[in-house]
Amino acid sequence: MNKIRICSFILALLVAVSAVGCKGNKNDENVQTKDTPTVSEVVTEEPDIGEHKDYDKEKERCYYSNEILFTEQDGKKRAMELFDSGEGLASFYSTEINTMKDRLGKKINVYSMIVPTACELYCPSNMRKHITSQENVMKVIGDMLVNVQEINVLPTLINHNAENIYFRTDNRWTGLGAYYAGKAFAKAAGVDYADISEYNQKVISDKYIGNLSIYVDDVGQKDLEDNPDTFIYYEPKCKFKTHYYDEEFEYLTEGNFFEEVPDNLYESYYKGGYYCLKLSTNVNTDRKLVIVKDDFGTVLAPFFTSSFKEIYVVDVDYLEANLVEMIEEFCITDVLYVMNTFSVTGQRVYNLETLRSQASHGTLEDDAPSEIEEEITSSNAKNDSETDSDTELDSDLEYVYDVGMNNPIGVIINSRVVDIDDYYNNIDLYTSNSEENDNNDDNEYYDNEEDYIQGVEAYIDEDGGED
Repeated sequence: MNKIRICSFILALLVAVSAVGCKGNKNDENVQTKDTPTVSEVVTEEPDIGEHKDYDKEKERCYYSNEILFTEQDGKKRAMELFDSGEGLASFYSTEINTMKDRLGKKINVYSMIVPTACELYCPSNMRKHITSQENVMKVIGDMLVNVQEINVLPTLINHNAENIYFRTDNRWTGLGAYYAGKAFAKAAGVDYADISEYNQKVISDKYIGNLSIYVDDVGQKDLEDNPDTFIYYEPKCKFKTHYYDEEFEYLTEGNFFEEVPDNLYESYYKGGYYCLKLSTNVNTDRKLVIVKDDFGTVLAPFFTSSFKEIYVVDVDYLEANLVEMIEEFCITDVLYVMNTFSVTGQRVYNLETLRSQASHGTLEDDAPSEIEEEITSSNAKNDSETDSDTELDSDLEYVYDVGMNNPIGVIINSRVVDIDDYYNNIDLYTSNSEENDNNDDNEYYDNEEDYIQGVEAYIDEDGGED
């Protein structure tokens, strides 16, 4: 009996010692995990959670309208292009972005943001066999990038897919979709990013019919018209200026970033993005960003007005200046490529090489103002505050307007353009004779605005009206 008790005591003692040892090991493991994070914990960020639905797991009744897929989700019809592409030119895209990074060097950050099209998020399960996985294509590209930071926006967009982030009648994303993608980029770039509440959200139209209407048949057209989109524009509350350039990056004028084009609202973003653009902000930083984009990048720029001192925007189909020279000349610190999956796997991707290697047509000089003034000091604003009569357009005169901005910059007098500031202000006021008399010394100068305007009107009357 004593032997049994002794054995039992020894066995209990061994179990207790073992338990203490296990507890100590467990505590040690916890301390190690807390003090030394695992690799996955280091690289995994907190997900951006929004309104989400598993549309890709649902089965829906669908039909095709001239190869555009129609389905019904949340009580409304959705039209979308099907992505049926292999890796295509994905390797060309990666190679070109890598080459660009090598050319720019370590001091300039280069980012790649490939945007999925709507079918990746909204194609129902019973139609998935007809599309190529954009996620796989994006992964292939990401794996080939070297020293280029990939901005994978797909998880963020999926987490918000029940929100209005893609149009149902257009093949592009909305301003809200661009906002969420921009937020992911800002976090990777380490810059500030204004919350969506810090924008003026303007509902421009609740009957927007997007560009898919040009591809569908009559049945599809009727469904689009019966299920229009809501078009919302997000206007930054912070101060910034918008400067326009031509394709050779010659400065044109200052204008508005958004001016409504009723027949095609998406074209209201600086006239469809067909110009080169610079946004000047009052952000206290030396960071300057260039966005190289297709249509998806058009709506992205305003969301960085709280992040960068200057934001340049160039289209892959439009710029005729050398992109490398431009980046170096303007002391750019960050370059962001924003293209959708169709662009990076199609012929458009070749334009990236052209942007890098083409010769500029002239010396690149940025003549646009770079500072943001706290108060408006332009002479036009001064006249507006003093009197309305001087700034009203005279119906008897012919005006010259800036590029697509609907505000006059000059007055045509006998086939010659007189600056509108000179016309309405007492600043170097003059009138010019006709071209054949340019070399004469009888150009009239006036000491005050009233005499000048009277002289111009008399000049018009003498010539029998405008040419």
